[in-house]
Amino acid sequence: MKPGRDEKEMIEKSKNISKVLVVDDSQESVDLLEYFLKPAGYNIIKARDGAEALDIVEKDPPDIILLDIMLPKINGYEVCEKLKKRQSTFHIPIIMITVLKELKDKIKALEAGADDFLSKPFDSVELLTRVKSLLRIKYYHDEIIKRNQELEKQKEALLREDLLKKELTNLIIHDMKNPLFVIQGNLQMMEMNRELSPSETSDLYTQRIARSSRSLLRMILNLLDISRLEQKKMEIEPVPTDLNSMVSDIIESFKDIPEHQSKSVHLKMREALSKIFVDKEIFERVLENCFNYIFQNTPEFMSIEIETAGTETDRIQLQISHDGKIIPEPFREKIFLKNAQPELKKAGYKPARGLGLIFCRLAMEAQNGKIYLDPSNTEKNRFILEIPTRESYKKNITASPGK
Repeated sequence: MKPGRDEKEMIEKSKNISKVLVVDDSQESVDLLEYFLKPAGYNIIKARDGAEALDIVEKDPPDIILLDIMLPKINGYEVCEKLKKRQSTFHIPIIMITVLKELKDKIKALEAGADDFLSKPFDSVELLTRVKSLLRIKYYHDEIIKRNQELEKQKEALLREDLLKKELTNLIIHDMKNPLFVIQGNLQMMEMNRELSPSETSDLYTQRIARSSRSLLRMILNLLDISRLEQKKMEIEPVPTDLNSMVSDIIESFKDIPEHQSKSVHLKMREALSKIFVDKEIFERVLENCFNYIFQNTPEFMSIEIETAGTETDRIQLQISHDGKIIPEPFREKIFLKNAQPELKKAGYKPARGLGLIFCRLAMEAQNGKIYLDPSNTEKNRFILEIPTRESYKKNITASPGK
Protein backbone atom coordinates (compact mmCIF):
# COMPACT_ATOMS: atom_id res chain seq x y z
CA MET A 1 0.00 0.00 0.00
CA LYS A 2 1.48 3.36 -1.08
CA PRO A 3 1.68 6.15 1.50
CA GLY A 4 -0.82 9.00 1.03
CA ARG A 5 0.16 12.60 0.38
CA ASP A 6 -0.09 13.58 4.09
CA GLU A 7 2.15 10.67 5.09
CA LYS A 8 4.73 11.56 2.41
CA GLU A 9 4.77 15.14 3.68
CA MET A 10 5.32 13.87 7.22
CA ILE A 11 8.21 11.64 6.07
CA GLU A 12 9.89 14.51 4.20
CA LYS A 13 9.35 16.88 7.10
CA SER A 14 10.74 14.39 9.62
CA LYS A 15 13.83 13.86 7.43
CA ASN A 16 14.62 17.44 6.47
CA ILE A 17 14.55 18.98 9.94
CA SER A 18 15.89 16.04 11.96
CA LYS A 19 18.90 16.35 14.26
CA VAL A 20 20.98 13.17 14.46
CA LEU A 21 23.30 12.75 17.45
CA VAL A 22 26.24 10.49 16.59
CA VAL A 23 28.00 9.16 19.71
CA ASP A 24 31.28 7.37 18.91
CA ASP A 25 34.89 7.73 20.09
CA SER A 26 36.20 6.59 16.70
CA GLN A 27 36.70 9.54 14.34
CA GLU A 28 36.63 7.17 11.35
CA SER A 29 33.15 5.89 12.32
CA VAL A 30 31.89 9.43 12.90
CA ASP A 31 33.21 10.60 9.52
CA LEU A 32 31.64 7.60 7.78
CA LEU A 33 28.23 8.15 9.38
CA GLU A 34 28.39 11.86 8.54
CA TYR A 35 29.34 10.98 4.94
CA PHE A 36 26.19 8.85 4.58
CA LEU A 37 23.75 11.06 6.51
CA LYS A 38 24.59 14.63 5.50
CA PRO A 39 23.65 14.24 1.80
CA ALA A 40 20.26 12.92 2.92
CA GLY A 41 19.52 16.27 4.59
CA TYR A 42 20.14 15.43 8.26
CA ASN A 43 21.71 17.83 10.76
CA ILE A 44 24.60 15.98 12.45
CA ILE A 45 25.60 16.57 16.08
CA LYS A 46 28.63 14.71 17.54
CA ALA A 47 29.70 13.42 20.95
CA ARG A 48 32.92 11.54 21.76
CA ASP A 49 31.80 9.79 24.97
CA GLY A 50 28.70 8.85 26.98
CA ALA A 51 28.92 11.74 29.44
CA GLU A 52 29.10 14.32 26.64
CA ALA A 53 26.15 12.62 24.91
CA LEU A 54 23.98 12.86 28.05
CA ASP A 55 24.91 16.54 28.43
CA ILE A 56 23.99 17.32 24.79
CA VAL A 57 20.65 15.49 25.07
CA GLU A 58 19.85 17.42 28.26
CA LYS A 59 20.52 20.82 26.65
CA ASP A 60 19.32 20.25 23.08
CA PRO A 61 17.45 16.95 22.54
CA PRO A 62 18.10 15.37 19.11
CA ASP A 63 15.50 13.55 17.02
CA ILE A 64 17.47 10.30 16.89
CA ILE A 65 20.69 8.93 18.44
CA LEU A 66 23.25 6.66 16.79
CA LEU A 67 25.04 5.25 19.84
CA ASP A 68 28.20 3.17 19.89
CA ILE A 69 28.32 0.54 22.65
CA MET A 70 32.05 0.71 23.42
CA LEU A 71 32.48 4.25 24.80
CA PRO A 72 34.81 5.84 27.38
CA LYS A 73 33.45 7.11 30.76
CA ILE A 74 29.91 5.73 30.32
CA ASN A 75 29.28 2.89 27.90
CA GLY A 76 26.46 2.83 25.37
CA TYR A 77 24.26 0.45 27.40
CA GLU A 78 24.28 2.82 30.41
CA VAL A 79 23.66 5.89 28.26
CA CYS A 80 20.71 4.17 26.57
CA GLU A 81 19.27 2.97 29.89
CA LYS A 82 19.54 6.45 31.48
CA LEU A 83 17.81 8.15 28.51
CA LYS A 84 15.01 5.58 28.31
CA LYS A 85 14.24 5.99 32.03
CA ARG A 86 13.75 9.77 31.74
CA GLN A 87 10.27 11.08 31.01
CA SER A 88 11.68 13.85 28.81
CA THR A 89 13.90 11.63 26.62
CA PHE A 90 12.42 8.11 26.57
CA HIS A 91 10.71 8.80 23.22
CA ILE A 92 13.99 9.60 21.36
CA PRO A 93 14.80 6.58 19.14
CA ILE A 94 18.23 5.03 19.73
CA ILE A 95 20.13 2.84 17.24
CA MET A 96 22.98 0.98 18.93
CA ILE A 97 26.08 0.55 16.76
CA THR A 98 28.48 -2.26 17.62
CA VAL A 99 31.22 -4.50 16.28
CA LEU A 100 29.97 -7.25 18.61
CA LYS A 101 28.34 -10.14 16.78
CA GLU A 102 27.05 -12.22 19.69
CA LEU A 103 23.27 -12.56 20.05
CA LYS A 104 23.57 -11.87 23.79
CA ASP A 105 25.07 -8.44 23.03
CA LYS A 106 22.13 -7.56 20.80
CA ILE A 107 19.69 -8.78 23.46
CA LYS A 108 21.48 -6.64 26.06
CA ALA A 109 21.12 -3.60 23.76
CA LEU A 110 17.40 -4.20 23.39
CA GLU A 111 17.02 -4.74 27.16
CA ALA A 112 18.71 -1.37 27.75
CA GLY A 113 15.90 0.17 25.67
CA ALA A 114 17.47 0.47 22.22
CA ASP A 115 14.97 0.73 19.38
CA ASP A 116 17.27 -0.92 16.83
CA PHE A 117 20.91 -1.85 16.28
CA LEU A 118 23.50 -1.95 13.50
CA SER A 119 26.65 -3.98 13.27
CA LYS A 120 29.92 -2.50 12.01
CA PRO A 121 30.78 -2.34 9.18
CA PHE A 122 27.29 -1.17 8.19
CA ASP A 123 25.62 -0.78 4.84
CA SER A 124 24.65 2.78 3.86
CA VAL A 125 21.22 1.77 2.50
CA GLU A 126 20.43 -0.18 5.66
CA LEU A 127 21.57 2.75 7.82
CA LEU A 128 19.44 5.32 5.98
CA THR A 129 16.41 3.00 5.89
CA ARG A 130 16.51 2.37 9.65
CA VAL A 131 17.08 6.03 10.49
CA LYS A 132 14.20 7.13 8.25
CA SER A 133 11.89 4.43 9.65
CA LEU A 134 12.53 5.36 13.30
CA LEU A 135 12.27 9.08 12.57
CA ARG A 136 8.90 8.53 10.93
CA ILE A 137 7.70 6.67 14.05
CA LYS A 138 9.04 9.48 16.27
CA TYR A 139 7.35 12.10 14.11
CA TYR A 140 4.03 10.28 14.48
CA HIS A 141 4.63 10.08 18.23
CA ASP A 142 5.39 13.82 18.41
CA GLU A 143 2.28 14.62 16.37
CA ILE A 144 0.12 12.53 18.71
CA ILE A 145 1.62 14.31 21.75
CA LYS A 146 1.08 17.71 20.09
CA ARG A 147 -2.52 16.92 19.18
CA ASN A 148 -3.19 15.54 22.64
CA GLN A 149 -1.90 18.80 24.11
CA GLU A 150 -4.15 20.77 21.75
CA LEU A 151 -7.10 18.60 22.74
CA GLU A 152 -6.29 19.16 26.41
CA LYS A 153 -6.26 22.93 25.82
CA GLN A 154 -9.57 22.70 23.96
CA LYS A 155 -11.00 20.58 26.76
CA GLU A 156 -9.86 23.13 29.38
CA ALA A 157 -11.35 25.97 27.30
CA LEU A 158 -14.65 24.09 26.97
CA LEU A 159 -14.71 23.39 30.72
CA ARG A 160 -14.07 27.08 31.44
CA GLU A 161 -16.78 28.07 28.97
CA ASP A 162 -19.18 25.56 30.52
CA LEU A 163 -18.45 26.91 34.01
CA LEU A 164 -18.94 30.46 32.75
CA LYS A 165 -22.29 29.51 31.19
CA LYS A 166 -23.41 27.97 34.47
CA GLU A 167 -22.37 31.08 36.42
CA LEU A 168 -24.10 33.36 33.89
CA THR A 169 -27.21 31.18 33.99
CA ASN A 170 -27.29 31.41 37.79
CA LEU A 171 -26.91 35.21 37.60
CA ILE A 172 -29.71 35.53 35.06
CA ILE A 173 -32.03 33.17 36.96
CA HIS A 174 -31.38 35.17 40.14
CA ASP A 175 -32.12 38.45 38.32
CA MET A 176 -35.34 37.07 36.84
CA LYS A 177 -36.56 35.69 40.14
CA ASN A 178 -36.70 39.15 41.73
CA PRO A 179 -39.44 40.66 39.51
CA LEU A 180 -41.31 37.34 39.56
CA PHE A 181 -41.33 37.36 43.38
CA VAL A 182 -42.58 40.97 43.32
CA ILE A 183 -45.40 40.02 40.92
CA GLN A 184 -46.32 36.95 42.94
CA GLY A 185 -46.17 38.81 46.29
CA ASN A 186 -48.28 41.73 45.07
CA LEU A 187 -50.92 39.42 43.61
CA GLN A 188 -51.19 37.73 47.02
CA MET A 189 -51.44 41.14 48.74
CA MET A 190 -54.18 42.19 46.33
CA GLU A 191 -56.11 39.06 47.19
CA MET A 192 -55.67 39.58 50.94
CA ASN A 193 -56.60 43.28 50.89
CA ARG A 194 -59.38 43.08 48.32
CA GLU A 195 -62.10 43.79 50.90
CA LEU A 196 -60.23 46.45 52.96
CA SER A 197 -59.60 49.36 50.57
CA PRO A 198 -60.02 48.06 47.05
CA SER A 199 -59.23 51.21 45.05
CA GLU A 200 -56.06 52.30 46.87
CA THR A 201 -54.43 48.91 47.30
CA SER A 202 -55.29 47.66 43.86
CA ASP A 203 -53.74 50.72 42.14
CA LEU A 204 -50.55 50.40 44.19
CA TYR A 205 -50.16 46.67 43.61
CA THR A 206 -51.07 46.98 39.93
CA GLN A 207 -48.28 49.57 39.44
CA ARG A 208 -45.77 47.31 41.16
CA ILE A 209 -46.82 44.34 39.03
CA ALA A 210 -46.60 46.43 35.86
CA ARG A 211 -43.08 47.65 36.73
CA SER A 212 -41.86 44.15 37.57
CA SER A 213 -43.43 42.79 34.38
CA ARG A 214 -41.61 45.42 32.32
CA SER A 215 -38.37 44.61 34.11
CA LEU A 216 -38.81 40.90 33.41
CA LEU A 217 -39.71 41.57 29.77
CA ARG A 218 -36.63 43.78 29.40
CA MET A 219 -34.39 40.95 30.67
CA ILE A 220 -35.96 38.43 28.29
CA LEU A 221 -35.56 40.80 25.33
CA ASN A 222 -31.93 41.48 26.34
CA LEU A 223 -31.11 37.77 26.28
CA LEU A 224 -32.78 37.26 22.91
CA ASP A 225 -31.24 40.33 21.33
CA ILE A 226 -27.71 39.79 22.71
CA SER A 227 -27.60 36.55 20.74
CA ARG A 228 -28.87 38.25 17.57
CA LEU A 229 -26.50 41.21 17.99
CA GLU A 230 -23.49 38.92 18.51
CA GLN A 231 -24.38 37.08 15.30
CA LYS A 232 -25.05 40.42 13.53
CA LYS A 233 -28.54 39.25 12.61
CA MET A 234 -30.51 42.08 14.21
CA GLU A 235 -32.34 44.50 11.92
CA ILE A 236 -31.42 48.13 12.65
CA GLU A 237 -33.77 50.82 11.32
CA PRO A 238 -32.40 54.23 12.33
CA VAL A 239 -34.64 57.31 12.30
CA PRO A 240 -34.10 60.93 13.48
CA THR A 241 -34.97 61.00 17.21
CA ASP A 242 -35.05 63.71 19.87
CA LEU A 243 -32.66 62.65 22.62
CA ASN A 244 -33.78 65.19 25.24
CA SER A 245 -37.42 64.14 25.26
CA MET A 246 -36.53 60.43 25.31
CA VAL A 247 -34.19 60.88 28.28
CA SER A 248 -36.75 63.02 30.15
CA ASP A 249 -39.53 60.45 29.70
CA ILE A 250 -37.34 57.56 30.89
CA ILE A 251 -36.07 59.54 33.89
CA GLU A 252 -39.65 60.34 34.95
CA SER A 253 -40.58 56.65 34.83
CA PHE A 254 -37.64 55.72 37.09
CA LYS A 255 -38.34 58.57 39.53
CA ASP A 256 -41.88 57.26 39.93
CA ILE A 257 -40.52 54.06 41.47
CA PRO A 258 -40.73 54.44 45.30
CA GLU A 259 -37.19 53.11 45.99
CA HIS A 260 -35.71 55.81 43.72
CA GLN A 261 -37.73 58.81 44.90
CA SER A 262 -35.08 59.95 47.41
CA LYS A 263 -32.44 60.14 44.66
CA SER A 264 -31.99 63.51 43.01
CA VAL A 265 -31.52 63.88 39.24
CA HIS A 266 -29.83 66.96 37.73
CA LEU A 267 -30.35 67.56 34.01
CA LYS A 268 -28.08 69.71 31.81
CA MET A 269 -29.59 68.99 28.41
CA ARG A 270 -28.50 71.31 25.58
CA GLU A 271 -31.40 72.45 23.44
CA ALA A 272 -29.70 73.23 20.13
CA LEU A 273 -28.32 69.76 19.45
CA SER A 274 -28.97 67.81 16.25
CA LYS A 275 -31.35 64.89 16.41
CA ILE A 276 -29.76 61.54 17.00
CA PHE A 277 -30.05 58.88 14.27
CA VAL A 278 -30.88 55.55 15.93
CA ASP A 279 -33.32 52.68 15.92
CA LYS A 280 -35.77 54.29 18.32
CA GLU A 281 -37.08 51.12 20.00
CA ILE A 282 -33.61 49.61 20.46
CA PHE A 283 -32.05 52.85 21.69
CA GLU A 284 -34.91 53.38 24.15
CA ARG A 285 -34.07 49.98 25.63
CA VAL A 286 -30.38 50.96 25.76
CA LEU A 287 -31.31 53.98 27.89
CA GLU A 288 -33.67 51.91 30.06
CA ASN A 289 -30.97 49.31 30.74
CA CYS A 290 -28.33 51.95 31.39
CA PHE A 291 -30.51 54.02 33.73
CA ASN A 292 -31.75 50.89 35.47
CA TYR A 293 -28.14 50.02 36.37
CA ILE A 294 -27.37 53.60 37.42
CA PHE A 295 -30.47 54.03 39.61
CA GLN A 296 -29.95 50.59 41.21
CA ASN A 297 -26.34 51.50 42.09
CA THR A 298 -27.00 55.03 43.36
CA PRO A 299 -27.54 55.05 47.16
CA GLU A 300 -30.53 56.77 48.77
CA PHE A 301 -30.35 60.58 49.01
CA MET A 302 -27.49 60.66 46.51
CA SER A 303 -27.48 62.22 43.05
CA ILE A 304 -27.40 61.45 39.33
CA GLU A 305 -26.17 64.05 36.80
CA ILE A 306 -27.14 63.90 33.13
CA GLU A 307 -25.56 66.13 30.51
CA THR A 308 -25.52 66.30 26.71
CA ALA A 309 -22.91 67.81 24.42
CA GLY A 310 -21.79 67.79 20.79
CA THR A 311 -18.51 66.27 19.63
CA GLU A 312 -15.98 66.94 16.87
CA THR A 313 -17.08 63.74 15.11
CA ASP A 314 -20.70 64.90 14.54
CA ARG A 315 -21.95 62.69 17.34
CA ILE A 316 -24.02 63.59 20.36
CA GLN A 317 -22.49 62.73 23.72
CA LEU A 318 -24.71 61.74 26.63
CA GLN A 319 -22.88 61.79 29.98
CA ILE A 320 -24.45 60.15 33.04
CA SER A 321 -22.59 60.48 36.37
CA HIS A 322 -23.79 59.00 39.64
CA ASP A 323 -22.73 58.71 43.25
CA GLY A 324 -21.98 55.27 44.65
CA LYS A 325 -19.29 52.62 44.68
CA ILE A 326 -16.56 53.54 42.19
CA ILE A 327 -15.78 50.89 39.59
CA PRO A 328 -11.95 50.64 39.46
CA GLU A 329 -9.90 50.74 36.27
CA PRO A 330 -9.50 46.92 35.82
CA PHE A 331 -13.31 46.49 35.71
CA ARG A 332 -14.36 49.54 33.66
CA GLU A 333 -14.28 47.63 30.40
CA LYS A 334 -15.26 44.28 31.89
CA ILE A 335 -18.60 45.64 33.09
CA PHE A 336 -19.72 45.59 29.42
CA LEU A 337 -18.42 42.05 28.70
CA LYS A 338 -20.58 38.97 29.08
CA ASN A 339 -17.73 36.67 30.08
CA ALA A 340 -16.63 38.97 32.91
CA GLN A 341 -19.95 39.18 34.78
CA PRO A 342 -19.25 36.30 37.25
CA GLU A 343 -15.80 37.83 37.95
CA LEU A 344 -17.42 41.20 38.67
CA LYS A 345 -19.83 39.66 41.15
CA LYS A 346 -17.06 37.74 42.93
CA ALA A 347 -15.08 41.00 43.24
CA GLY A 348 -18.06 42.65 44.96
CA TYR A 349 -19.40 44.77 42.07
CA LYS A 350 -22.99 44.43 40.94
CA PRO A 351 -23.38 43.25 37.34
CA ALA A 352 -26.25 44.79 35.40
CA ARG A 353 -29.49 42.86 35.82
CA GLY A 354 -30.28 40.51 32.97
CA LEU A 355 -26.99 41.39 31.19
CA GLY A 356 -28.34 44.90 30.59
CA LEU A 357 -24.99 46.62 30.02
CA ILE A 358 -23.84 43.88 27.65
CA PHE A 359 -26.95 44.58 25.57
CA CYS A 360 -26.16 48.32 25.72
CA ARG A 361 -22.65 47.86 24.33
CA LEU A 362 -23.71 45.53 21.51
CA ALA A 363 -26.74 47.66 20.59
CA MET A 364 -24.68 50.88 20.52
CA GLU A 365 -21.99 49.28 18.36
CA ALA A 366 -24.67 47.96 15.97
CA GLN A 367 -25.85 51.58 15.53
CA ASN A 368 -22.32 52.98 14.99
CA GLY A 369 -22.23 54.35 18.52
CA LYS A 370 -20.34 53.65 21.77
CA ILE A 371 -20.90 53.27 25.49
CA TYR A 372 -18.10 53.25 28.04
CA LEU A 373 -17.06 54.41 31.49
CA ASP A 374 -15.07 57.66 31.50
CA PRO A 375 -11.49 56.66 32.44
CA SER A 376 -10.59 60.24 33.47
CA ASN A 377 -13.28 60.50 36.16
CA THR A 378 -12.13 58.95 39.44
CA GLU A 379 -14.63 60.66 41.77
CA LYS A 380 -17.81 59.19 40.27
CA ASN A 381 -18.86 56.56 37.78
CA ARG A 382 -19.50 58.47 34.55
CA PHE A 383 -21.12 56.57 31.70
CA ILE A 384 -20.60 58.13 28.28
CA LEU A 385 -22.79 57.30 25.28
CA GLU A 386 -21.56 58.53 21.91
CA ILE A 387 -24.67 58.58 19.72
CA PRO A 388 -24.65 59.04 15.94
CA THR A 389 -26.45 61.81 14.11
CA ARG A 390 -27.55 61.27 10.51
CA GLU A 391 -24.29 62.87 9.28
CA SER A 392 -21.95 60.72 11.41
CA TYR A 393 -24.00 57.58 10.68
CA LYS A 394 -23.65 58.15 6.92
CA LYS A 395 -19.90 58.81 7.27
CA ASN A 396 -19.44 55.54 9.12
CA ILE A 397 -21.45 53.56 6.57
CA THR A 398 -19.45 55.15 3.72
CA ALA A 399 -16.17 54.29 5.47
CA SER A 400 -17.34 50.69 6.05
CA PRO A 401 -19.08 49.60 2.79
CA GLY A 402 -19.10 45.96 3.92
CA LYS A 403 -21.66 46.70 6.63
